[in-house]
Amino acid sequence: MARGARVTGAYLCCLLVVFAAIRSCSSSYEVQAMKDDIMRYCRFYLEKNMGDQFPPEKSVCCDHVKSANVASICQEFTAQDLAKIKLSKWVAVAKVCDNPLAVGFNCAGYIVPAA
Repeated sequence: MARGARVTGAYLCCLLVVFAAIRSCSSSYEVQAMKDDIMRYCRFYLEKNMGDQFPPEKSVCCDHVKSANVASICQEFTAQDLAKIKLSKWVAVAKVCDNPLAVGFNCAGYIVPAA
């Protein structure tokens, strides 16, 4: 009886580890998909060589930013992304779209300044 309980416990433990790994992968995939959408719909507001305009609050860009985990997206920026965008613009867009990053937060090497 005790051996059967240990086997069942070990089996449940393995299932929990597998479930956590799957959840982590799907969560990372979701953040990556959000980042890709933001890079697409907000590119005119983020790119280094574009003007310093902000997206209208009722825009497709802001719709994506409002529903995104902006802090997690900071961790998903690749070197290729960073070559195209200005992180200060990303912080400003997040703020304008009513989903600001916290002051002092390190977003891919850019520290969010106080107002």
